[in-house]
Amino acid sequence: MNLELIIMKRIQLSIVFTLLLALLTANSNANNTSKRDDLTNNLALPIIRETNGVKQLYVNNEPFLIIGAELLNSSASSIEHMKDIWAHVCSLNVNTVFLPINWQQFEPEEGVFDYSLIDSHIKSAHDNNLKLVILWFGSWKNGESHYTPNWVKTDMKRFPRMLYKDKRISTTISNLNSNCLNADLKAYKRLMERIAQVDKDGTVLMVQIENEVGLLGSSRDFSPEATKRFEQQVPGELITYINNNLNKLKPNIREPYVNNGSKKQGSWEEVFGKLPNTDEIFMAWNYAKYINQLAKAGKAIYNIPTFVNAWDASGGNLIPGVWPSGGPNYLMLDIWQAGAPAIDILANDNYSPKFGLSAANFVHNKNPLLVPEACAIWWNDTISAAPKAFFCFGHFKAIGFSPFGIDHPTYHSNHSIKKAYEVLDNLRPLITKAQVEDKINGFMEGDSVSPASFQLGDFIFKPNYNLQKNSLIKGYGLIIQISKDEFIVSGNACYVGYESADSSKPNAQLLSVEEGKLVAGKWVKKRTINGDEFGIKLPPNPYDIVSDVYLNDISILKIKLFKY
Repeated sequence: MNLELIIMKRIQLSIVFTLLLALLTANSNANNTSKRDDLTNNLALPIIRETNGVKQLYVNNEPFLIIGAELLNSSASSIEHMKDIWAHVCSLNVNTVFLPINWQQFEPEEGVFDYSLIDSHIKSAHDNNLKLVILWFGSWKNGESHYTPNWVKTDMKRFPRMLYKDKRISTTISNLNSNCLNADLKAYKRLMERIAQVDKDGTVLMVQIENEVGLLGSSRDFSPEATKRFEQQVPGELITYINNNLNKLKPNIREPYVNNGSKKQGSWEEVFGKLPNTDEIFMAWNYAKYINQLAKAGKAIYNIPTFVNAWDASGGNLIPGVWPSGGPNYLMLDIWQAGAPAIDILANDNYSPKFGLSAANFVHNKNPLLVPEACAIWWNDTISAAPKAFFCFGHFKAIGFSPFGIDHPTYHSNHSIKKAYEVLDNLRPLITKAQVEDKINGFMEGDSVSPASFQLGDFIFKPNYNLQKNSLIKGYGLIIQISKDEFIVSGNACYVGYESADSSKPNAQLLSVEEGKLVAGKWVKKRTINGDEFGIKLPPNPYDIVSDVYLNDISILKIKLFKY
């Protein structure tokens, strides 16, 4: 080989080496950039933070109120059907939509995944400046398994069902069988992977795993496998949790445990007694452990908050199975907190006539209030949405509130929720700040838990609903302390009385009332209220005329008080 060829070969090798080095460097830089991007994304992901004992949802490192709306069950099953719904939801001043992605459509054939719905819904929500809460309708929905794929429903040997005491087969797949868990887990992980891939703008805030789980029609599963487990030892993990948290437990968990000797081991009936309550404790533990595995796996892929929602367990002397036995209802919160620590919130689906009591039952052992479903359309109960939203954010310091079925025709373009949500969104910075500073309270007419009076700063406030109005209209509101003697008052159909809480200065006087709103975080006055209109009245109209009070006449007042 002559010298010229040798030189040429060396030049070629040098070029190849240089290109390879450049590629390796670029790849390394890309990996480092990817890691930095991932780190940045992780820092910006929604998270639940606790401040002064109050848990709040943070989005982009700012506290966020879910002023929400849940869709009807079948609406999100079609991209075409959703086209008009997005605009309707926006028109009602909603900031977050709760919508389901169901396993049956997501994995129609085993191992074949259809991403079209999740992709479209994330894009459409972002295009409409909305946030999303994804509801995973997987193994269970409303205590049954109707949203499982057909290949799960029809293979009852591989995916066994729970059995009733008379050995009838339920429509609910087992919460003990590993085939059921692993199939759901695989699909859920694919969903979380897809959200992580396509949600580049932080549209998805949270994921609800399953929906109102539990067994309907029986206090527990009587299948051979379940009965075998029921007769075995209560897991030591649960016994340890109970003993470590004994004074924090709900009475229906603590009392049977103590009354049966506070045993460190034994079967479920030996430890908790031979009662339907014991059956439900057993079911709750198994549901919690199952769903906790999905939550852990999902967070390892995309670490955003998760919650499970509960069918309200109420009704006097009714027993588990009338409501889905074992779900995260208020009676079983302790068992769920023990068995599913990867779940951030146990949420209150609240259709109860005793709304406040149901909500209060869920504010337990640092579990924050989230109401993903409320206001029963089937009972013609949608006009309570506005009062309940104010009550939740003001009195319970809730993370979020959402009426169910916002795309139903009853939520028309002039529904009172529209104005209520506009006002709540306007006050959002003040509400979130006041929640952690304990400078807020809310009230709602006709609810036994609503305060008759409450103190903020040096003043006591007393809501009064005794004014002329249509009987369908219920008064409500919230009050936020913004300085030593200044307060924001908002709501509808009520008066608010006031007194001094300072015994050295027992008298109180109203100095000023302004109607207005926040603009860029600053108070902007619309008018000064005085004369015949002077007082803390919502709406701030003169005289007490029945036609003055409308469902959507929701005002914001800034008041100043003086004590002497």
